[in-house]
Amino acid sequence: MLKTLSAELRDLWRLWSIKLAALAGVLIAWLTSDPTVLPQLVAYVPDRWRPLAALVSGFLGFAIPAYVRWKKQPAKPEPGQ
Repeated sequence: MLKTLSAELRDLWRLWSIKLAALAGVLIAWLTSDPTVLPQLVAYVPDRWRPLAALVSGFLGFAIPAYVRWKKQPAKPEPGQ
């Protein structure tokens, strides 16, 4: 069973969407581990640019995963490789 699970995980890891989800998980873990990080990042953006920064970050939060999903994924390896 463990051998089958590791083979499944190896097959899943080749997908860009899985890699992006792992990166998002690490980012979320980092932001929640220190609650002062996000306000410090927002403080770098001037007040007049914050609406645009919010719009761009929201768009990128949708567009990057959508692009990665449409991107051609690596071919599935043959069994036994």
